[in-house]
Amino acid sequence: MSDEVLSAVARGRDFLRAGGFNLEAAAVEFVWFGGEPGAVVDGLSRYQNPDGGFGRGLEADIGAPESNPFAACLALTYLRGLPDAAAGDMRARLGVWLSENQAEDGDWHFSGATRAGFLAPWFAEWTFPSLNPACNIAGLAAAQGIATPVMLERVAALFEASGSLDVVRAGEYYDLTPCAEYSLTGALPAEYLDALAETTLRWAREDRFADAEHFFNLALRNSPALAQRIPREVVDSYAERALADQQTDGGWPSPYDAKWRPAATAATLAGLARATGRLSP
Repeated sequence: MSDEVLSAVARGRDFLRAGGFNLEAAAVEFVWFGGEPGAVVDGLSRYQNPDGGFGRGLEADIGAPESNPFAACLALTYLRGLPDAAAGDMRARLGVWLSENQAEDGDWHFSGATRAGFLAPWFAEWTFPSLNPACNIAGLAAAQGIATPVMLERVAALFEASGSLDVVRAGEYYDLTPCAEYSLTGALPAEYLDALAETTLRWAREDRFADAEHFFNLALRNSPALAQRIPREVVDSYAERALADQQTDGGWPSPYDAKWRPAATAATLAGLARATGRLSP
């Protein structure tokens, strides 16, 4: 591990600590410095509702405190890799919420209470059912052992009806993430994995990724079979880009609102851990 990478990680952690971003700082501590997994669970606990789902601003573009599927995706991302001794109860409670709130069409819809609160324009216009968030949730839940057979059967039917290789080849970033995360179920057909790898490599050559975080999230944190299709030199180039993009305060910028900087910093450092072999896909 180079001194440059370790210095960047320490500066990123210090940025998160200084800003009081406890969840994100704990996630970096766990991955890079052997921090306690319970600290990540403690950071997430402020966002978990009594029904087991997540809301309360974890997805910063959704204002209502009630549980919603996009906050569930974020929670599942933070929970991934944490041992059951620390995170088992939180995962199990989220699993109950997922089972009880999945619609028969395979997706998780906004509740009336969620729709009544603030929603960023893209969420206000969201149409369900959609592969995003259904496939994202299915993959992340399956990877952590909380996806039920019924849950996966419903999502598989939705994917069969709505999945498209053409979209994987010509869509935008958030058109690709459902397939990438669905790969964690092991049910994504090989031709989709091939198309995802081809699109990822084409975008890398064309410099189409908004930043290194988006490359890491698509290419490295899903199925190992997808990550293995990405050449080492491409991964290394985005690790170098991540280091170059770090700001003077130690954090990373976000192509979205500045309120996403803490999450972007934690995700970039998780991506660097995968790029340098410290963390598995």
